[in-house]
Amino acid sequence: MVRLADFLARFRPSGVPGAAAPAGVPADYVADQAEELAPVFSALADSQAACANERENARRRADHMRARAHDQAVAIVAAAHAEADAERARSSALVRHDHDQAVAELLREASAAAEGVRRRSAGRMPEMVARVTDMVRSLADDRP
Repeated sequence: MVRLADFLARFRPSGVPGAAAPAGVPADYVADQAEELAPVFSALADSQAACANERENARRRADHMRARAHDQAVAIVAAAHAEADAERARSSALVRHDHDQAVAELLREASAAAEGVRRRSAGRMPEMVARVTDMVRSLADDRP
């Protein structure tokens, strides 16, 4: 009785022509590989489609995130410009205030100096008036 393995061995692929080998069907490796891999590739088709879909979703999410980041950057720059303008105004007001205080101090010092000159001149005035009066009288007396 013939065993199934012996029967199937007759159909096993055989090598390329060359040395003697048991009888068999010539091997068609290309057809075997394509036939063997066809189910794998068809099973991968769904995975490839899922991957392409995932890549497209990721691209859309990345575009959305990029647009949102751009909007945030624009808002941050606008806020920074506004803050810089406010800081410039605050600094200018502080410098003006310091300048106004310095001017006020100078005016107080000038006023105090002027008051001192007035007091000294008021104290000297009677003596100076008397001297000038004496000079004028002496000139009047010297007349021919």
